[in-house]
Amino acid sequence: MRAGCVSLAVGSAPVRLVAAFVVRFVVACIALALASLLLDGFSIHTIAFPLVALVFTVIMMIARAVLDSVLDKHAQWAASFVGLGAAFVALVLTNAFSDHLTISGASTWLWASLIIWLGGILAELLVGRALVRRIAGPERARGR
Repeated sequence: MRAGCVSLAVGSAPVRLVAAFVVRFVVACIALALASLLLDGFSIHTIAFPLVALVFTVIMMIARAVLDSVLDKHAQWAASFVGLGAAFVALVLTNAFSDHLTISGASTWLWASLIIWLGGILAELLVGRALVRRIAGPERARGR
């Protein structure tokens, strides 16, 4: 390897991070589309959908990491609900940072959070692990 060059081998940390981001972006697209189809008070401007999904994915990954670290220390019993909390936080922040996402009504906020959380669980079970294993190598899929 030449000086100054970085090796991005399959299974390396940058490749795993990109693979996790790609999976979560696909999951976010599916979950946001599902919430938009099922809830009258939830809408995303069609042309801005990829941008909203991108912002949502980044915020969701950060929120989930923060909530994981807090709950790991203080409330392990609540760890299964980290995704639900992260979905709600990501919706709130995405809504605040983007004019292209509209959520109206308390029940829509609740249902959107639940749909995105459950949709994310299902999509990750069906698609996520296989995709991460294919992109990042088998040791990443086992370590999840």
